[in-house]
Amino acid sequence: MKLNLKFNQLLLITFVLCSFFAKSEHKLNIIDVIWVTDNWQNYTNKDGTGLYHEMFEAIFQHSPYNIHLKYLPWKRALREIETKKANISGALPNNGKYLFANLPILTQPISILIPKTKSDLTLQQISNLVGVWPEVYTEEILQPSISPYINGVSAHYREDAVNLLKNKKVDYYIDIRSMLEVQLASLPTIEQQQYQIQNLASLKLFLVFSDDSKGRALKRFYDTRTQTLLDKHILQNIYQKYHVNFSYPE
Repeated sequence: MKLNLKFNQLLLITFVLCSFFAKSEHKLNIIDVIWVTDNWQNYTNKDGTGLYHEMFEAIFQHSPYNIHLKYLPWKRALREIETKKANISGALPNNGKYLFANLPILTQPISILIPKTKSDLTLQQISNLVGVWPEVYTEEILQPSISPYINGVSAHYREDAVNLLKNKKVDYYIDIRSMLEVQLASLPTIEQQQYQIQNLASLKLFLVFSDDSKGRALKRFYDTRTQTLLDKHILQNIYQKYHVNFSYPE
């Protein structure tokens, strides 16, 4: 009887110790990652909703990575990546300056918001007009294929760009289409009917990673996991939920 009791106690102690070491090993395997981003409506909303939030949840769930989100103005976010104080950010065009993901997270038209009195403008016609664009995203928006035709001024905030257009200080407002749609939707319905959006070019946007051992390992995981979820048509459902027309290259 005593032998059985001692044996049961030994089993209990063994179980407790194994559980303890298993939990300790699990904790040691957790890798904290800092994600820095600006606040973009419908993409990185501060309430935790948005396309990028759901993409990250799908990609990093059941992984060793513990994502810590930090909101910063766009240029400061990129500096955090450059100085390796953060591990992941984006998205932006692949300009070769950072460690980029293999696949774009988003493909968006670069478009102009113009009064309906103007339509189907050619690039040559646009070159004779005055435009406005968000200052902080100048490099991303004024891509080489269209920049020779773009003249105008930058605005500190997107709301300022819309106001310049409304007050007829400029002829058009240029930005990625999804941001133009957000700004247009913020106007009263009667005013919305006075404008239209015209696409000029297409822009592929990629996530970027810190160029250190943690960032390179994170990129490898992200690239592999992203492709797996695409093959299973899981990420496509998230894009459809947010009405984003996007397809990855085969």
